[in-house]
Amino acid sequence: MADIAERHPRALDPQPALRAAVAGALGGLIGGGYRLTLGLAYPWHVHLIVGLSDVAFGWAVLVLLFACGAALASWLTVRFAPEAAGSGIPDVEEAIAQDRRLRWHRLLPVKFVAGALALISGLSLGREGPTVHLGASIGSALEGPLDLRARRAMLAAGAAAGLTAAFSAPIAGFVFVLEELRLRPSRLVVSTVLPAVLASYLVTTGLLAGRPMFPLPPTPRPSAVLTPLFIGLGLAAGVVGVAFNRGLLRALDLFEALPGPRWLGAAGVGVLAAGVAFWLPYAIGNGEPAAEAMIRGSFPATLAGLVLFLAVKLGLTLVSYGCGVPGGIFAPQLVLGATLGAIAHALAPGLGGGTLGPALATAGMAGVFAASVRAPITGLVLLVELTAEGHLLLAQATTTLAAYLFAASVRDRPVYEALRERDRLHGRG
Repeated sequence: MADIAERHPRALDPQPALRAAVAGALGGLIGGGYRLTLGLAYPWHVHLIVGLSDVAFGWAVLVLLFACGAALASWLTVRFAPEAAGSGIPDVEEAIAQDRRLRWHRLLPVKFVAGALALISGLSLGREGPTVHLGASIGSALEGPLDLRARRAMLAAGAAAGLTAAFSAPIAGFVFVLEELRLRPSRLVVSTVLPAVLASYLVTTGLLAGRPMFPLPPTPRPSAVLTPLFIGLGLAAGVVGVAFNRGLLRALDLFEALPGPRWLGAAGVGVLAAGVAFWLPYAIGNGEPAAEAMIRGSFPATLAGLVLFLAVKLGLTLVSYGCGVPGGIFAPQLVLGATLGAIAHALAPGLGGGTLGPALATAGMAGVFAASVRAPITGLVLLVELTAEGHLLLAQATTTLAAYLFAASVRDRPVYEALRERDRLHGRG
C-alpha cells in the first residue's frame, strides 16, 4: 500500500473537489473580508478628507496619516514577507510553474494588513492582486499530500477564488486560470477550480450581497457604423496599456535605486497621495467610484479635466506600485480605461444620440486591461459580470482586439510576464 501511495500520491486525497471547495470558501471569506474592510473604510476616508480640508493645517494632518500608513505598509512587507509586495499574481504564477509552496502563514496576515493600510493611505492600487495572492496562499495551505498536478490545480483554484472575491465574478475567476495562469482545462483543473470559484462566490455574496459592481444605466447597443470609433478607442487604450507596463517597470527600478530604507519611499508616495486627495480626490485609492461615475456619465469634469485626471491617475498608480507595498493593478487599469471612454464620449458627444457613454467607458476598461495583461477573454468576461449586461460585448470586443493587437505590434510584454522576469533577474523568483 505504501508503494502504491508513493506512485499515486493523489490516492491519499480522495476528495479534491471538496478540498478545493473549502479553499474557495475560505478564499471568499478572507477576500470578501478584505473587500468589506476597504468598503467600510471608504466613508471614513471621505469624511476625513472633507473634514480636514476645512481645518487649519488639516492638510498637514492628512499628509502625516497617509505617509505613516504607507510607510508602515512597506515596513511590514519588507520585515515579514517581502514576497507580499506588489500584486502577488507574478508570485502565484512562478509558484505554479516551479512547484513552489507559498509561505502562507506569513503572506496571509501581511498581505491583508499591509494591503489594507496602503489603500486606506490613498495609494492608487487595487484589491484584486492581494485577494488573488491571499486565495492562492489558502490553496497552498490546504494542498496536503497531493502530487504535482494536483498541487498546481489547488494553487490555481485558490487564486481563482481570490479573483472571484475581489469582483464577485466567478466565471472570470475560472477563465483567469486558463488564460493568465495558463493551465490546461483538464478534468483535474475543472473539478478543482470550479468548486473553488463557486464556493468563493457564495461566501462573498453572503458577505456583500449580489449587486453588480458597475450597474449600467439604460444603454442601447451601438450601431455597426460606429465600429471605427471603438477601434480608435482601442488604439488609445493600447497606447495607455503599453505606457502603463513600461512605466511600472521603470517605477520599480527608480524606487529600488533610491538610498535609504524602502519605507521612506513609500512615505513619500503617501505624501503625494495626500496632496492629490485634497486636489483631485477621485484619483486616490482604487478609483472605483470614479469608474462608476464615468459609466453613468456623472463624473464632474470637462474634457481637459478628464485628460488631467487620466495623467494624474496613471502617474499615482505607477509610483504607488513602484514603492513596493501590496496592491493590485486591475482596478486602476479599469479606471484608466473608463476615463479614456469618457474622453472619447466628450470628443463626440452627439454620436449614437448621446447614449454611448457607458458603452465607451466599459469598452475602454476592457481595452486597457487587454493591452496590459494580454488576457482579453478574462477582461471581457469580467466586464460582463461587473455590469451584469452582455449586449455591449461586441463593441467591447472590438476595442479589446484593437488594444491587444496594438500592444502586440509594438512587442510590449504582458505585464505579469515582465514582472516575473524582473523578479528572476533580481533573485526573487
